[in-house]
Amino acid sequence: MITKNIVSKLNKAVLDELDLAREIEHSGENGRARESILRRFLAKILPGKYKVDTGFVIDAVGGVSRQIDIVIYRDDYHSVFEIGGVKHFMVESVVAVIENKASIANAAALQRAFENIKSVKLLDRSNRGKNYLLPTRRVVSRADFYHQVFGAILTEKSLSTSSLRAEFQAFFEGTPDKSLWPNMYCDVRGSSFRYVSADEHVVVDPRKAAAFSISDPAAETYNPPLIELAFELVSLLRVLQVVDFSAADYFHGISGRAAEYVRFPDQFRG
Repeated sequence: MITKNIVSKLNKAVLDELDLAREIEHSGENGRARESILRRFLAKILPGKYKVDTGFVIDAVGGVSRQIDIVIYRDDYHSVFEIGGVKHFMVESVVAVIENKASIANAAALQRAFENIKSVKLLDRSNRGKNYLLPTRRVVSRADFYHQVFGAILTEKSLSTSSLRAEFQAFFEGTPDKSLWPNMYCDVRGSSFRYVSADEHVVVDPRKAAAFSISDPAAETYNPPLIELAFELVSLLRVLQVVDFSAADYFHGISGRAAEYVRFPDQFRG
């Protein structure tokens, strides 16, 4: 099947590039190379109106996320604030965030990734209930999966399956609000973490999950985790609507009233 071959080769090309990045001895440059490789891959497969970058996510009520490795956002309607080369994205523009780690070899690294994703999901995408979707004008609701920011974790090296299972379980028990849970976890060279619904379908909405599974790379039904992530992102983005925003709440004071009026002389009135 031609399509399957293309997808398989895309996945192989990314893994080959990541292999080359390992030859970079400087850890910081190695990390930047990895992020660039994965951002370019995502940019190739996502619809053109979506961009891929890195930075912080902010909301209109003063919230700021932790620094995020990969931010997928729209720049055809929303502003991007850049300070000294560091970008800050309106949460209304952001549709997905991805933590991209070379290795998640211990519990602390995984917990940091959880918290980074959570820092975005905690932001107020509704702007205190004032924001709505275009063109339907439905009010943005945190209770609706399609109004939330999708969050995923990417790595090339994971904990053992048993340790990964235990850490996810501990996070779930300590975070009862399912809207703050990551939507996917992908080891691009190994397993992926997926939610499973009561009728045994794979889902990305944690609220529909009755269980979770960690894939076995040796199984006949195994799919490359990076391709699974690409599929879920494309499936999601094709149905999302634009989230409107209040310019006045971001550009503080512009819509406000002047502190003191200076009246024009009579000859300038009229």
